[in-house]
Amino acid sequence: MHKEDIKAAIRKRYGSIRAFEAAKGLRTGSVRDVLRGRAVAQARFAIADELGVAPKNLFQFKRSPRGNYAKRDISSVGSRAHRLNDRAA
Repeated sequence: MHKEDIKAAIRKRYGSIRAFEAAKGLRTGSVRDVLRGRAVAQARFAIADELGVAPKNLFQFKRSPRGNYAKRDISSVGSRAHRLNDRAA
């Protein structure tokens, strides 16, 4: 599911994300953390239960084969120095 679809479904039933968190006994901001990709198991299970889907099928995060986020490739950065350091002194 898309993040906005999840938020819309929660808002339809509870009026706001904070009302959902209060009703489920979650700390404030835990739903936001789950939607950003942080591991908050209690909130993830509460969202999945509310929407009637399995927690693993809620949404997929992009992870590398090692299980962590892929690092940014900086090999394509130009070899020039910064514009302020490029001046002849």
